[in-house]
Amino acid sequence: MTTDHMHGMDADRLLSWILEDLRQGSALGIVRDLFFTPKKNDPFRMKRYGIELETPLGAAAGPHTQMAQNIIAAWLCGARYMELKTVQVLDKIAVTKPCIDMRDEGYNCEWSQELSLDGSYEEYLKAWVLIHVLHAHFGFAGSPGMIFNMSAGYSMEGILSPTVQRFLDRMQNCGDDVRAMQQKLAKVWPGAADIDIPASMSDSLTISCMHGCPPDEVERIALYFLQGRRLNTTLKMNPTLLGPERVRGILNESLGYTVNVPDIAFEHDISYDTALRILHSCRHAADELGLAFGVKLTNTLEALNSGQSLPEKEPMVYMSGRALYPVSIAVARRLQDDFEGRLDISFCAGVDALNVAETLACGLAPLTVCSDLLKPGGYGRLAQYLENLRATMHTAGAKSIAAFARKTAGLDDHTAAVLQNLAKTAPRASAPDSRYARSAMRHTDVKTSRPLPAFDCAAAPCMSRCPAGQHIPAYLERAAAGDFDGALAVITDTNPFPSVLGAMCNQACREKCMRIQYDDGLQIREVKGCAALAGQRDHRPAPPNGRRVAIVGAGPAGLSCAFFLALAGCAVDVYESAPRAGGRTLGPILDKGAKVAALVIQDVDAILAQGVHLHCGCRVEADKLAQLAATADAVYLSPGVEEISVSDESGIFRATSTGNGGPPSSLVASVGEGRRASAAILARLGVLFASSRPHRRAGMNIADLRRRQAFRLQGMTRAEAGSAEAVSREAARCLQCDKFCGICVSVCPNRANVLLYTQSRTWPIQRAQKCNGQTRVSTLGTGGIEQSAQIMNIGDFCNECGNCVAFCPSSGAPYRDKPRLHLSRASFDADDNGFWRKSAALYMGKHCGKAWSLRDDTETLVYEDETMRAVLDACSLEAREVTLKQNVDEVSLLPAVQAAVCCSLVSGNPALSSAMDA
Repeated sequence: MTTDHMHGMDADRLLSWILEDLRQGSALGIVRDLFFTPKKNDPFRMKRYGIELETPLGAAAGPHTQMAQNIIAAWLCGARYMELKTVQVLDKIAVTKPCIDMRDEGYNCEWSQELSLDGSYEEYLKAWVLIHVLHAHFGFAGSPGMIFNMSAGYSMEGILSPTVQRFLDRMQNCGDDVRAMQQKLAKVWPGAADIDIPASMSDSLTISCMHGCPPDEVERIALYFLQGRRLNTTLKMNPTLLGPERVRGILNESLGYTVNVPDIAFEHDISYDTALRILHSCRHAADELGLAFGVKLTNTLEALNSGQSLPEKEPMVYMSGRALYPVSIAVARRLQDDFEGRLDISFCAGVDALNVAETLACGLAPLTVCSDLLKPGGYGRLAQYLENLRATMHTAGAKSIAAFARKTAGLDDHTAAVLQNLAKTAPRASAPDSRYARSAMRHTDVKTSRPLPAFDCAAAPCMSRCPAGQHIPAYLERAAAGDFDGALAVITDTNPFPSVLGAMCNQACREKCMRIQYDDGLQIREVKGCAALAGQRDHRPAPPNGRRVAIVGAGPAGLSCAFFLALAGCAVDVYESAPRAGGRTLGPILDKGAKVAALVIQDVDAILAQGVHLHCGCRVEADKLAQLAATADAVYLSPGVEEISVSDESGIFRATSTGNGGPPSSLVASVGEGRRASAAILARLGVLFASSRPHRRAGMNIADLRRRQAFRLQGMTRAEAGSAEAVSREAARCLQCDKFCGICVSVCPNRANVLLYTQSRTWPIQRAQKCNGQTRVSTLGTGGIEQSAQIMNIGDFCNECGNCVAFCPSSGAPYRDKPRLHLSRASFDADDNGFWRKSAALYMGKHCGKAWSLRDDTETLVYEDETMRAVLDACSLEAREVTLKQNVDEVSLLPAVQAAVCCSLVSGNPALSSAMDA
């Protein structure tokens, strides 16, 4: 049984879902703040095939344009040139999964529509009609300024096949289907029936030819669409047009990528001279027919599957994204030089919010996007494209794209301006120090070892890398508000060395900052250092508890341990053989100069101020250790202290080994070791103490966090690091991942991962066991939901492409590990996992092919599977009655509780409920 199926949703249910979601301020997982609202005076409007596009942006032929909801999501965020997913005669292909790896330069091993030709047509029809309906619903003026651009391949024989011909006929003339759908939608939104929707979805097509398609056949295909179909035609060209020496020179030598583009990638593609002949031939044919002909730059770049996170059985993969931009812009420059700047070129190769303006200034339009929309922020990233474009054009004083190109070049002639802008942009993009270089993105993997739970999955990946256990988002939040006292209080809850670590921490946390998927990891260390400098320490030790602890070694671990023990009310003596505190780690720092030494002294003095007694020049050997053990309640031997043997180890705590038998590997690890040692000692002594005080966090505005997830923000420069104002701005870049994640929602092109909101709740963790002929239920603990935002996977939409796995900051896979809901019976029947609402009070489910059911009897919930029948209290989820099936002696009730919680999440979400089968 396959699990990577996709099932489209009926148009009326899709509209109901969107309209219901809009009442809550979002649609298709995108907050309304990221929607695009067209204005007549928008300077970036452009003409294409006789239609005024409201923006020059679009979604490229790929995963964002194969399902209706995908296309609508792109339109909501400002895409207006929809390059529909490529169709072909082979419409029942099996795509290898996972098929996408977009962590930096993008790679994929999928290439055409995964639906049947009829299924593709239905999805495009729904999107076409629904966009017109939503355009009217939002009250936008005129008709939608958008284009549906078909994409077809990959051979002349396939294109002339009856099934592809039928698809093309219907796309060009679908009036009856449009009117029928309008009548159906009018039952959901009455105005739908009265909208003037064109009967032709498309009069344009982009030709996508497989790598290796013979040149003569490429030309025949292009001339067929022009002469035989009378379609405005675009020919998608390959980046291999530059030739092997130039492509490898840019990618490998200049930019430093290790991708291997084999000789065969060039041998079976069209040569540059042949491409020129084909383009001249097709332009002449188009001119005679009064049609438009142009090229699309570029297709993906064929490369060996080596080092990518894609199945090994695929020998070749296809590269896209930022690494492809310098190659493709070089192709554009060469072509425009040969065509004297008069070739119509649309562009899709690494376009993003930061280069959208300069790319348009090169005369390349429309611009379509795929790889960038597969990264965190997803479709919502388009909002920054348009924001940046509007601001840049305003600064230039340009009221049109053509004027912007001229003003950028400082020339009056448009063609000359385009050529000059390309001549500057192309070499700049391929320079070794450009932002497209491999070295410009140092870290790309946010995955951690943390398991992905079914519920409550938001957690900050930066914290998982901090050996000291710092609550990083909490102190960044305080610093962002300018509250450095509060930030310092959070820091010193787990770290008594804020000054030292604020200057010298190796900041492994930064490698897992979610910001690396947008711009650059937060400068967390600098924020800590500013808080240590600008904030006031406020420590109040607990009253004396009568316990005494001796610590051997006044290095960072020993002093850290002493600090937390003193705060807990213990009397603490620290013994150091050297004449000053610092040990082997901090001691050398004291000799590096007065400025650096002052940081150590500041932190050590703050530790001693808690009542810690420091004894320097006091070497502890076996006799002294035995004496300390006899007089103190506990003794801690810090890392780096020479091995001392004593007959009685009781009460002696030795530093934890790092796994290689040595001391902690870094300064921050030593601080963390000391705090953990203090916790172990306090636990042994029976002293209750929480080093982390409760700090009030700002209220969570999920809509604001979701908007922030869509924007790239320039980080603080080194020169700004001394400014408290700049540090606050840097801290404000934090995405507060411990409060809300939702990354898997934004990166899913199919909208298969959805957010559901709920109240916190608890339930008993119970187990049922047969005992003397009776079933006894025991309660083992308490579970629950604390976070307001939960994630669920929609089985109907998920094709298991793997994109959510790459960006989820856990070790898990959201599409596998999150609860799976099926909106339709067809999707449920095709899968081995997930659940489906059969009726208002009955849900059916499967886990690894094994069936279960949940019935809502108002006051109770009745769960049944092959192991048990459990009656749960509908409010508390506590078991009222459990019957174990034959040959079952013991069972956990967790499956019943999780089923109840999942069904409750769905029934409590009106938008999702409206999308389900009746």
